[in-house]
Amino acid sequence: MVDQSSFRICIVPPDPSWGAVCSAEVEAIRSAISPARAYIDHVGSSAVPGLHGKPVIDLLVNLIDWNDENSVVEALGTLGYIKDDVPSEHPRHFFVRQLQGASAESVHLHLLPLHSPYGRNMILFRDSLIGDAELSERYVALKRQLASDHPNDLDGYTAGKNEFVAKTLNGAAVAFGNDRLLTHQRAELNKAQRYHYFALASQLGVAIVAALSVYSKENSVQLNLAILGFVLAFVWLAFARKQRKYRAAGDQARRVVLLNSGLGEKFSAQQLRRVFDKFTVPINGTAPVREEAYFASRAAPGCRRLAELIEESAYWTRDLQQASADFLQAALCALGTLMLLALWIGLPVLASDATISMARVLVAILVFLLSSDLVGAFFAHREAAITIEEILQRIETTAAREFPESEVLLLMSDYNATVESAPFTLPGVFQLRSSSLTKRWRAYLENRSLQ
Repeated sequence: MVDQSSFRICIVPPDPSWGAVCSAEVEAIRSAISPARAYIDHVGSSAVPGLHGKPVIDLLVNLIDWNDENSVVEALGTLGYIKDDVPSEHPRHFFVRQLQGASAESVHLHLLPLHSPYGRNMILFRDSLIGDAELSERYVALKRQLASDHPNDLDGYTAGKNEFVAKTLNGAAVAFGNDRLLTHQRAELNKAQRYHYFALASQLGVAIVAALSVYSKENSVQLNLAILGFVLAFVWLAFARKQRKYRAAGDQARRVVLLNSGLGEKFSAQQLRRVFDKFTVPINGTAPVREEAYFASRAAPGCRRLAELIEESAYWTRDLQQASADFLQAALCALGTLMLLALWIGLPVLASDATISMARVLVAILVFLLSSDLVGAFFAHREAAITIEEILQRIETTAAREFPESEVLLLMSDYNATVESAPFTLPGVFQLRSSSLTKRWRAYLENRSLQ
């Protein structure tokens, strides 16, 4: 046990040398515990730049193989670490090492197995402080008050922080939770879809300008039409750029949700903040998207749940992509038929000038079809539907093999790649298909539960 009879709690300004002390300690620990392997994180107040705190270096040692626990405990003892275990519901060892002649008084070491909830919370709390200056200021004020109230009582000082820490962790869980991620995902992708349609409208405008120019021989009119065409072209580029920006943010949100909700993987507050920083569409006043309403799966986090989330998403996406391909195919066939019919009727009866003008208009229409890649979109919709159908078949095979992790992760990678390269579904397709898709999916789930 560590003797705390002469221990006095004091809150001091951060010392620039604490980072060097931490680095030296980490190297010494790595050398001592070898060949055991661990991830070592600098946590606690001294890990937060500019934060006042006790002159203590807190280290979180996540042991990759917990079977090395005993040998690592012995190795830490050779470095002068004194074991001071405290009651905990998680596998955990706590050590203290006093430092002599250093800017920090001691090192507190927390030895935990990899992926321990306790360790994740330590990192989450640290990252929350790093990312929120106002939160850090309130934490320092609380510590100063507790140090004044419990100058020689470390247990009382620590207990006084518990409520603040718990509220911070709960707030981080809600602020970066799957419900908010799903809400942002929908908002960003909806915005990207609107800009995609704006870009198509701009391209159509260019084609219309080109067609109108055929019927004017006035230089001033031709000049104005040319200027309008250039303006519309620049507008199209701006809309396309916006569309890519919003879609990238929405796609990243989907990837995080699949890992978080599917596998139960947790991300640091800093990583999640980087994800959320890319969201630019406000969701205030927007109906939240609840995870339970978005996904039908009720399996526990793991490979099975991730596979079920991919299956549900793929089921809807395949149908919407195929419906979009069918609609585009019908529209393109109808347009092609009308163009051929116009040529067949017009060529014999129109004068040569009128025939040339009509041909130019048809060329302008063809240019629009090619520049807006509507033909390419048809093939992309169809190929996406085919690829996603293959993914659904692979999910059945994976389920028969009890969801091996490597296969499920490959399914997730392939599904994300397919969805992110596929074009947006056409306007109105989701509304037209939603009711029937919901009924079919629920019927499928019911039949599967009876098997």
